[in-house]
Amino acid sequence: MKQGIRTKSLLPFLALLAVASTPASAKDYTRLECPVIGNVSSGIYHTPASDAYRKLLKENQNGEDNRTCFKTEQEARNAGYRKSRK
Repeated sequence: MKQGIRTKSLLPFLALLAVASTPASAKDYTRLECPVIGNVSSGIYHTPASDAYRKLLKENQNGEDNRTCFKTEQEARNAGYRKSRK
């Protein structure tokens, strides 16, 4: 007799899916859409209090978008990002 998929085994996958479902396409963001911005290349996240936050809201004109949005700082930390020092 076959057993069904166990929900508990899907939890890590579902957590990754939730992070991956944040806006990923290159565009300008608003503070409401992206209260915490992660820099994929550096592994650093920025809040509205950081110097780089406003710049990161704007689309990178070089065509490469290495930003990821988080709803909270805790969500960014859980994804392995550290807070900007500036």
